[in-house]
Amino acid sequence: MKAAIAIDDWKQPIFERHLSQAGYAYATGPGLTSDTRLMTVTTENPQALEIVVRAANTEAAMTGAPQ
Repeated sequence: MKAAIAIDDWKQPIFERHLSQAGYAYATGPGLTSDTRLMTVTTENPQALEIVVRAANTEAAMTGAPQ
């Protein structure tokens, strides 16, 4: 199964780190707008991927967008 994750550009390093540390391979491409990215991840366990994505999103929310 392939999952797509749409994120703001500034969140990309956070998501890449979380996905890599969890052992996921991913691809990154342009998002729907100029300040977003689309990450695709192949997984056989979407529930486990959801935990990683939530952790990355929580870290991004705590960090906040650069000013």
